[in-house]
Amino acid sequence: MPKQRKRRVLWGLAGGAAVLALSGAGIVAYDEFSDDEVCCAIPKPLHNVPRGPDGEIDIASQSVETSVLVDHDFSLHVRPGGDAADWEVADPGESGKVLRAKGEKTVKGTRYFMFRALKTGSARVVLKETDGDRTMTYAVEVKDSIQGSVVTSDPRAEFSEAYGREKSRKLDGDFDGTVSVRPGERFLVANRYSNQPGYTWKVTEEPDGKVAWLEPGAPHTTGDPAAERQDWYSFIAREKGTTTVKLFGCYRCGYDDRPTSPESKKFSVTKTLTVVVR
Repeated sequence: MPKQRKRRVLWGLAGGAAVLALSGAGIVAYDEFSDDEVCCAIPKPLHNVPRGPDGEIDIASQSVETSVLVDHDFSLHVRPGGDAADWEVADPGESGKVLRAKGEKTVKGTRYFMFRALKTGSARVVLKETDGDRTMTYAVEVKDSIQGSVVTSDPRAEFSEAYGREKSRKLDGDFDGTVSVRPGERFLVANRYSNQPGYTWKVTEEPDGKVAWLEPGAPHTTGDPAAERQDWYSFIAREKGTTTVKLFGCYRCGYDDRPTSPESKKFSVTKTLTVVVR
């Protein structure tokens, strides 16, 4: 019989033969004498932390300040939706040799830009729209240890369909326009936007309370929280007249309520809704 090739084996409870190698935050199975991976689909979250297609820590596009561990892999993911479906790397942040770009993958419509944290320090990664001028800049801090939290998942929000059907009339169109209603009518107006570039929205000017009233509380949300979505604002029409309400979309402002970076100032927007009570 021909001499059989010896293999080192890590035995599991089921007697399997595979060598386990750490890849960033993920565990990937390999045959010792082959360059091919034995698995893979996108791994399940590890301790509730999302992972990308190669087992790396996966960070949502909304993240403004990103902290990662040295010697670990991570990815920035962008989900398609609206006018921001395609993004590319404009600056991989390699100039200081803190990071190394490892390429990109598209899995089920989500694009992953993958990196390796080489040493402690700071880096700056810039993504840009393929067919547009919007950018997303990531200040990346590579650390020996991390305290606190980073944005590793897309923001979530729930919408009660019963609320919309029973109490209010949904109006067509967008928040940026004019609506006509009758006194005493309760109605919903949607702020429609593509969420994955990281806009945060805040009412900066409420309507005249005599003409119409904006109901308190967070808006109810429908759609895909990471792509096309609609935030429904609830109003009550009161007396005849005309009033306006302004909604400010702060682009990649994080916890700030006003733009501070040139990027944020350039792409932040204001929507004005005119309410006519007839």
